[in-house]
Amino acid sequence: MADRQHKTLKRPSSAEPVNEIVEEVPNAFRNLLDESAKDAFRRPWHRLERGLRLNRLRMYVEEVSAQCSFVQEEKDRFFVFLQNALDRKLLNTHKIVEYLPELQKIKTIKGLEVRRSPTGEAKWGFVRIKKADGTRRVKRTAPAQEKLDEPDTTNP
Repeated sequence: MADRQHKTLKRPSSAEPVNEIVEEVPNAFRNLLDESAKDAFRRPWHRLERGLRLNRLRMYVEEVSAQCSFVQEEKDRFFVFLQNALDRKLLNTHKIVEYLPELQKIKTIKGLEVRRSPTGEAKWGFVRIKKADGTRRVKRTAPAQEKLDEPDTTNP
C-alpha cells in the first residue's frame, strides 16, 4: 500500500493519441453547457437570473436597433437605459416584459416607447400608464355619523 502513495503519473509519450481525448472532452462539455443554457432560457421571464435577462435585453436591443436604424452609440445608450430599468426593478414582472420562452426572446416591453425626434435624435422612455381604480371597498363612515347626529324621535 505504501507503494501507491508517492508515485507520480507519467506524461504520455508522443506516440499516444492524446489530442483525440482532449478534443472529445471539451466538445462534450461544451454541448452539456449549451443544453443547460438553452434550458435556462426556456424559463419564464420572472424566473430568469439577472445575467440571462441582460443577455435577452441585448438581443432585444439588436432587434429594435434594426427597426429604428440606431447607430452603435445609440444602441449602447439604449442598452444602458434598459439595464438601469432592470436594476430599478421596472422590468421584473412578466406582465411588463412579454417574453416568449419557446422562442427564447423578448416580444415586447409594455410601456416602452422608442422614436426619433424631428432633429433625428433617437429617444426612448417609459410611458406612464394610468392606474385604474382599485378593487378595494371604500370604508363608509359617513352614514354612521348621520345616524348619531339625528335626534331620537322614537322615545317621547
